[in-house]
Amino acid sequence: MKNYSRLRITLYFLFLSTLLVSCKKDPIVDPNEGELITTVKLKLIEKTTNIATEFVFQDLDGEGGQAPQKFDEIILTKGKIYDCAITILNESVTPSEDITVEIIEEANDHQIYITPSPTTLLSLANLSKDSNGFPLGVTSTWTVGSSTGNGTINVTLKHKPGIKTATDNVSVGETDIALDFKVKVL
Repeated sequence: MKNYSRLRITLYFLFLSTLLVSCKKDPIVDPNEGELITTVKLKLIEKTTNIATEFVFQDLDGEGGQAPQKFDEIILTKGKIYDCAITILNESVTPSEDITVEIIEEANDHQIYITPSPTTLLSLANLSKDSNGFPLGVTSTWTVGSSTGNGTINVTLKHKPGIKTATDNVSVGETDIALDFKVKVL
């Protein structure tokens, strides 16, 4: 009788532990969790000559760790107009992941800010828009000022689920990446 009680208690605990393990919930996966961004490419096409030039930031191990493998200085010609297309990639995986596709698919939750310093360096127009008509910034038109000189262009990707408006500034939302490209206007 004693062995039967022990067996019964053992089976009860075995059943209970199996039940607890099998009821364990899968971890919650946030579909908007930040992606690893290793590469940002700015493709500029000068409008009168149709000559394309690409300027690249590349840091294959992501933020922190090793220094970026590439961080191009942007060279522009004064008084010229350029069409700009931005591509954002994760090249730490094979094949590389084009995060720009996701940014466009989730345009209502993202915005790319392009901020020249000094502000006279260039003006921006024709920024691509989301379905609400708010700026997205994957494509734009850059009109370079009439002076030569040096400066920076900050490119910042913000994630703004449910909080994006037409007049947001760069401080609103979660920063996915922010880069200061050096710029030389000739």
